[in-house]
Formats: sequence, structure tokens, C-alpha cells
Amino acid sequence: MSIVSKDFEIQENLIVLIEDLQNNIYDLRDRIADYTHLYNKTRHTAVECEVQNEEIADIIGKKHHSLYHKMKSLNYLLEIINDYRDCNGIFQDQHDMIIQVQEIMFDYAEKELYEEAATIKKWYDLLYVAIYIQ
Repeated sequence: MSIVSKDFEIQENLIVLIEDLQNNIYDLRDRIADYTHLYNKTRHTAVECEVQNEEIADIIGKKHHSLYHKMKSLNYLLEIINDYRDCNGIFQDQHDMIIQVQEIMFDYAEKELYEEAATIKKWYDLLYVAIYIQ
């Protein structure tokens, strides 16, 4: 029977969480590129459906804008979390890390950037579970 230390389990959880966060960012980057292409294509289509194309382009533009800000928030979160990694890849001061992520979430909410706050909240919850395992 193998006994794994709680600290080792926390480190594993954080590594998996970071990988998921990075994959989420890569996925958003791809989706943003797709929306950019679709937006440009819609803007440059034939003039015959101009009003309908404008409406579609506006919807695509709003979705692109939303995804961009979500990706920007996640990149910021990843940067903050990685700041707590030492040169060996070990996460240090996990309690301070989760407090800082919580402060970022509250800052977004205070600035009425609710979508960004909700994005950070999702990852805050996952981070909390990864650090404060039962």
C-alpha cells in the first residue's frame, strides 16, 4: 500500500488544473481566430443582404469580444498562478495564491466586469478544491 503525502497530492492537483487552464486558453484562442475569420467573411460578403450581414457581423463581433476578454482573464490568472511556482515547478504558498485569485475575482466584480469575475470564480473554485483536499 502506497501512502501519498497530502502536499504531493496538492502539487498533482495543481499541475492538472494548470494543464486544464492552458487547454482552455488554447481552445479560446482557436475559437477567437474562427470568429475573426467569420466576422471578416461576413463583412466582405455581397451587398445584396447588407442589413442581415450587418446584424450577423454585430453578433459575431460581440461573441468575439466576449471570448477575447475571457481569454485575457484566463491568461492573467495563469500568470498569477505560475508566479507561485518555483524553479523546480513546485507550487509554493498555495494559501496566498488562492487569496490573490479571490482578490482578482472581487476586483473584477467591483469594476462591474461580471463575466470576467464569473470566469475567475469558476477557476477559483477548482483551485480551492485542488488545494484544500479532504
